[in-house]
Amino acid sequence: MLFIVLRKMIRNRWMVLCLLIGSILSVAMISSIPMYTDAVLQRMLVKDLESFQQRTGYYPGRYYAKLSYTFIDGEIREKAFNELNSRFTGRFRQEIGLPIVAGNRTLKIDSATILPEKPRSEEQKRIYLHLRAMSDLSDHITITHGRMFNTEPQGDVYEVIATETAMKELDVLLDEVYIADGISETLGRPFKIKIVGICTIKDPTDPYWANHFVEYKQTLFLDYDLFVKEFIDTNSHLITGSEWYYAFDYRQLTLDKIDRVLTAYENQNRWLTGYVSIIDFKVPAIPYLEEYHLREQSLRVTLWVLLVPVMLMLAFYIFMVSQLIVQNDQNEIAVLKSRGASNMQIFTSYLLESLVICGIALLAGPFLGHFLCRMLGSANGFMEFVNRTALPIKLTPKAYFYAFWAAGLFVVTMLVPVAMSTRTTIVEHKQKLARVRKMPFWQKYCIDLLLLGVASYGLYRYNQQQEVLSLTGIMGVELKMDNILFLTTTVFILGTGLLFLRIYPYIIRITFWIGRKVWPPALYASFIQVGRSRGQEQFLMLFLIFSISVGLYNANSARTINNNITDKIRYSVGTDIVVKGDWGGGTYYTMGEDGSAGEAVTMPYREPHYTPYTELDGVEAATKVLSRGKVEVRVLNNTIPNCNIMGIIPNEFGKVAWFRNDLLPYHWYYYLNLLTESPMAALVSSSFQDQGVRIGDRIQVTWDRQEYIDLFVYNFIDYWPTFNPAAKEGSKNKPYLIVANLSYIQEKMALEPYEVWLKKEDGATSTQIYSDMTDKNIVLTERKDVTEQIVAGKNDPMLQGTNGALTLGFVVTMLISIIGFLIYWIISIQRRILQFGIFRAMGMSLGKVLSMLVFEQILISGMASLVGIIVGGVTSNLFVPLLQLIYSSAQQVPPFRVIALAEDYQKVYAFLGSMLFTGLFVLGLLISRININQALKLGED
Repeated sequence: MLFIVLRKMIRNRWMVLCLLIGSILSVAMISSIPMYTDAVLQRMLVKDLESFQQRTGYYPGRYYAKLSYTFIDGEIREKAFNELNSRFTGRFRQEIGLPIVAGNRTLKIDSATILPEKPRSEEQKRIYLHLRAMSDLSDHITITHGRMFNTEPQGDVYEVIATETAMKELDVLLDEVYIADGISETLGRPFKIKIVGICTIKDPTDPYWANHFVEYKQTLFLDYDLFVKEFIDTNSHLITGSEWYYAFDYRQLTLDKIDRVLTAYENQNRWLTGYVSIIDFKVPAIPYLEEYHLREQSLRVTLWVLLVPVMLMLAFYIFMVSQLIVQNDQNEIAVLKSRGASNMQIFTSYLLESLVICGIALLAGPFLGHFLCRMLGSANGFMEFVNRTALPIKLTPKAYFYAFWAAGLFVVTMLVPVAMSTRTTIVEHKQKLARVRKMPFWQKYCIDLLLLGVASYGLYRYNQQQEVLSLTGIMGVELKMDNILFLTTTVFILGTGLLFLRIYPYIIRITFWIGRKVWPPALYASFIQVGRSRGQEQFLMLFLIFSISVGLYNANSARTINNNITDKIRYSVGTDIVVKGDWGGGTYYTMGEDGSAGEAVTMPYREPHYTPYTELDGVEAATKVLSRGKVEVRVLNNTIPNCNIMGIIPNEFGKVAWFRNDLLPYHWYYYLNLLTESPMAALVSSSFQDQGVRIGDRIQVTWDRQEYIDLFVYNFIDYWPTFNPAAKEGSKNKPYLIVANLSYIQEKMALEPYEVWLKKEDGATSTQIYSDMTDKNIVLTERKDVTEQIVAGKNDPMLQGTNGALTLGFVVTMLISIIGFLIYWIISIQRRILQFGIFRAMGMSLGKVLSMLVFEQILISGMASLVGIIVGGVTSNLFVPLLQLIYSSAQQVPPFRVIALAEDYQKVYAFLGSMLFTGLFVLGLLISRININQALKLGED
C-alpha cells in the first residue's frame, strides 16, 4: 500500500508539496517557541548577572559562606569547622551542579597582635592585624618583592606574605621577625612570623577573589595547610572565622538547571538554620533566578498570544489543501468503494500519506525553527533586522516535544476531510454533484454567531483582568490566565468572516439585480458563475479574510508595541535630555570622636550658570524644572505627606517637554495657560479629588521644615510629563502631584537644585551635545537621555521576541496566502476546462475570458481582501490591547494606544496587488494553453 500511496503523491506532487510546505512551517513555528523562549531567557539571565558584576564588582556566579566563631565555645570550634567544611567542599558544591571556574577556602584569626622581635623603640606599640590562610593562593598572586612563604615553619618562625597596602597600613618591614604574643600565649609556645614577600593580584578579573583585594589591607597570609595543622588539628580555639567560596560558571546556568540550583539553595539554607546566627550565606544570583519563572511566563504568554492566530491560519491552510486533494480524488474514492474497498482501507492510505508528509515536516521543521529563532533574535522592529550577537539557540528535547505534538495535530487536520469523504459511494457522489447544495453546517447551527459570542466573552474577561491589574498593581501573568484569551483574536476573525459569508450571497444577488440590464457579458457571466458556485468559493474567501486580518493584526500589534514603548520612555524622561549640574552644597554629617555620625551641617547650594545650556550646539530649546518629592500638603484641615511637586516655566516647558495630546480632556497647552494666569496657580493630580479638593480651593505646601506657601487649584490632571498616576506595586495609595510656577516657588522657598530639560534640534545627536558640554566645562551630576533608553529598550529580549514573532507571523501569513490563493484558482481552472473550451468554441476571445476571470477575482478575492482589511483593523482596535496583560498597571503609563500607520497598510496592499496580479498571470497562462478540441473531447468523456 505504501508504494501505491507514494505513486499517488507523485501524481499530485504540486498539491502534496504545498501541503508539505504548510506542515513544515507549522512544525517550525511551534518548535521555535520553546527554543526562542529558552534562548531569550538565557541571554536575559546572563545580561542581568553581567550587569550585577559591573554594578558591584563581584563575580555573578559567586557562592559564598562566612562562618564566625566568636560565639562558639572554643571546645567545639573544630567540630563546627569540620562539619561545615565537609558539607561545603562535598555535598553542597555537588548539589549546585555547575562547573566551578575558581574557588577557595579561607581560615583566619582576627585581631591578632604582633610585636617586632627586635624593638624599634622603647615604647613599642602592638600591631593589630588579621592572620589569614587561603587555599591555592600562590596560583593567583604575583610576588613583587621577596619570595613566597614556605609551607613548613622554620623552627618557631612561620613565614607570611602581605600586600603592599598592608605593609604600609600595618607599618611592618620585609624580612623582619615579629612575635605574635597573643597566639604564643594560647599555644603555650613561641609563635613568630616573618614577612618574606610582598604580593599583588595576578589578574584583576580573576574570579578566585571572593572579596576586593583592597579589603586585605590589614592581613598577613599564611600557608593554608600549615594553618590547618597548627590551629585546627590542635583545636587551639584561636580560629575566629572561616569562609567557603566558589565561582560557578554562570554562563553554563541554563534554564533547565535553574530549578535544581534553587532547590539546592533552599535545602542548604534550611540545613544551615542551626548556624543562622553565626553564618553568612550568600548566592547573589538567587534573586535573579527566582524571578525567571515569572519572566518566562511573560514571554511565553506574549509569544502564544501573537502566534496562535498564525498557527490556526496554518491549520486552516492545511485543512483547505487537504480538502482540495480529497475533492480531486473524490471520483477515485467513490470508484474504489464501489469496487469493494472498505472505509478503513481508504482511510489508511490517506493516513500513510499524512504520516509521510508530517514525518518529513518533523525532520525538517525543528531545523527551520532554529533558523527562524535566529531571525527573531535579529529583529529590531517590525520587518526591521540588524546585526547583533546571536542568541544561544539549541535544539532541545522540549523543542522536539512541541514539534511532535504539532505534527500529530496536523495529521488529524489532514485526515478530517478524508473521514468526511470515505462514507460516500459513487452513486451518492454523483447525486451530490447534481443536487442543490444544502445549507452549510456552520450556517445551520449559527457557528459564526457562537464564535462572536466567545470573542465577546474574551473581551469581557480581558476587561475584568484589567480592572484587577489597576486595583492591585500586579502584573497580568501573576493572575490565573483564562485560556480563551489566547484564542479570542482568532475566534473573532473567524466569526466575523463567517458572518460575512452568510450575507455574501445576498450582496451578490442585490448587486447583480441592480445592474442586470447594464452589465457587460463578461461581468454578467462572472455574476452567474459566482452566484451558482454552490458556495465553493467560500473556503477561499474565509481563508483570505483570515490570513489578511491576521497579517494586519500582526502589523498593527508590532507598531503599537514599539510606539507605546517609545512613548513610555519619552513620558518617563519628559524630554530629549534631562541633566542636572553640579550645585555643591547639601547636608553633611561631621564625624564624632568615636567614629560615629556627629552633627548635621548644611552647606548652601551654588547655582551653576544656566545660559551655557541654552547655547549648546544641537539644542533647540531648554528650560528649568524643579522636581522633588517628600512634600507635605495641607488641604481642608488634612495633611497629606510624601507628595511630589514640579516647578516649571509654562511657556518654556511647553516648547521643551514631550506629552501625548490624548492624555488630558483638552490640549495640554490649555493647562499651561492656566498657570500663567496667576503666580499662585497650580495644577494638581486627580488623586487630590479623593481628599475632597475642588477647583478654586487653597492648598498649602512645604518641605524641609520651611514655611508653608499658598497655592490655588486651577484644574486637575491625570497625567503629566514624568508623573505616574498608578499606585506602586503592593501599595493602595495613589501618588500626588502639584505643578506650580517655578518663579513663585523660588521666591518663597530656599534655593534648590533644579533639572535642565533640553530639546534637540532635528538631526542633532546626543554625542554632539555632550561634546559641547565638555568644551563649555559644564559638569553634570545626573543625566537621562531618551535616545539611550530607547536603544536599550530595543535591545530588551522581550521586545525583540515580540517584534520577531510579529514579523515572522506576517511573513508566513502572506506567504501562505499566496500559495493558498494560487492552489484554489489553479484547481478551479482545471475543473472548468470544459467551460472555457466551450466559451472559446463559441467565439469568445481570450481577452473576454480573462476579463471574466478578472471580474470573478474582484467578486471573490477582491471582496475577501477588502473585508480582511476591515476585519484586521477592527480586530487590532479590539484585541491588540490584550498584550497589556504582561505588564502591571504602573508599567502602562501612558495608557496603551492602538496605532495603525499607512505604511503598514501599504505593505498589505502591495502584497494583495502582487497576489492578484500573479494569480491573473498564472490563470491567463493556463487558459491560453487550453486546447479546444481536447476540452470538448474531455466533455464527451
